[in-house]
Amino acid sequence: MTHFADLSPYSYSAPTPPALNVGWLSSEHEYSRGPTPHGLLPRLRELAKNPENVYRGVHFCELCPTLDAAGEHLDSEGLFLGSGEIWVTGSSEVAYAAPLLIVHYVADHGYLPPEEFCAAVFEASSGSRSGPGTGL
Repeated sequence: MTHFADLSPYSYSAPTPPALNVGWLSSEHEYSRGPTPHGLLPRLRELAKNPENVYRGVHFCELCPTLDAAGEHLDSEGLFLGSGEIWVTGSSEVAYAAPLLIVHYVADHGYLPPEEFCAAVFEASSGSRSGPGTGL
């Protein structure tokens, strides 16, 4: 998967409204680890039910020890995490774009997303769309 530093300008799929990257992890780059806010993972799972920018290809987790292990994590509680993005906009009107694999990164690799992204995830209403398909 392509690596983008957290909170760098989003440019993976253009044209889109301005947004910041979160959770575009790679085995070749360090990432923030730690306990996440209570309830973050269930909220990410809920938002992942309405993905944005879904492509035909599949991304496998580079952090898993083997390709087989990475393949096992593409399906998480009925969610396909290998293609697509989660887009959320916080109360500050800043939009964030994360790969669906962020669900796996948080659950299985201890990834701690930036605080402002976590806040935006909690502010987003279930099933709301704030990504490129909405014109926001």
